[in-house]
Amino acid sequence: MSEAEIETHEDRKPEPTLAGSTDVLVHERASAMRPPTAAERAHAHARHHAGMTTADARVKLGEPIAAPLRALQEWFSAVTTHPESLEAGLAAGAKAHPSLGGIGADEAARVVIGDARLDALSRLGVYHDAYRARLVECLADDYPAVQYLLGEDTFTEVCHAYIAANPSRGPSLNPYGEKMAAFLAEGAPGAEVAGELAPFATDLAQLEWALVEVIHAAKAPVLDPAALQAIPAEAWGNARLPPAETLRLVRGRYPVNRFFQLFKQEEGPGIPDLTAPAPTAVAVYRVGFVLWRMDLTPAMAELLAGLMNGATLGEALGAIDESTVTDAAELAEAERQVMAWFQSWVANGFFAGVEVG
Repeated sequence: MSEAEIETHEDRKPEPTLAGSTDVLVHERASAMRPPTAAERAHAHARHHAGMTTADARVKLGEPIAAPLRALQEWFSAVTTHPESLEAGLAAGAKAHPSLGGIGADEAARVVIGDARLDALSRLGVYHDAYRARLVECLADDYPAVQYLLGEDTFTEVCHAYIAANPSRGPSLNPYGEKMAAFLAEGAPGAEVAGELAPFATDLAQLEWALVEVIHAAKAPVLDPAALQAIPAEAWGNARLPPAETLRLVRGRYPVNRFFQLFKQEEGPGIPDLTAPAPTAVAVYRVGFVLWRMDLTPAMAELLAGLMNGATLGEALGAIDESTVTDAAELAEAERQVMAWFQSWVANGFFAGVEVG
């Protein structure tokens, strides 16, 4: 095991793993729209089929449509941001703005100026393709390990299906990818596209989205050690520890944290063995401006989950028994080392405070 991998020391304190570079903390996405790339312009040019000049188009289709600017802007947005296709966008735009006379594919030249190089439909296609490409780009930014696992082509297919099922509705794209794990889950639309890797991709997406959420979470408060020491020992059993916003607990069927670590180290993890699930739990958290991941034993995961769900410390400790931790040695170890875990979690900002009484 390399030094960069998760280790468990003799005192059973978990050793966290760095989760990523700090530059991601300042990366914001204001909009899905961006200028088309050269490749996208070339793609639109290849789709040009009419060779009709603007003057020719006006002779055939009539003068430009006279309409309020707002109506034309809304039509353009409906067409170019449709999650499925340009053709579907034109149909949606016609229905949304009947006052414009039902602008369809044949009437597009009355709104968008074309020329011999790119006709109206091709120009609209540039913007439609660029919009979807921007959404795919954002999803790849949130799920780089899932993209690596599935391969770029399959991941793009998954993204196109995701975009069709989950059109972007908000002004910011930061939360846009939040439904990816559910989209890849068994029985969901993305599972069929992802194929046999869908179960592992689902767990991996949960881990990567936890990192995204922690990136954007409000700064965690720092608990005062002196104030904690002042709490009477007999009061701790009834203490509740609400979780900090910079903490997430990820539980899954496969060891995705190890896969993600190898991916981050550019060690090229191979196709995972899906025939032997190994349920795992990972704490994802932030200290200052740095993200960390901490592998948890089953007992640690049960204790932390209980505290995060509002149980008192006594209740969370009482829930660790033979029904939740089947390994007798692990259960005995939990009884001996629970305070070491608790101190480590407090030191790493897992909790927003302590409520006694």
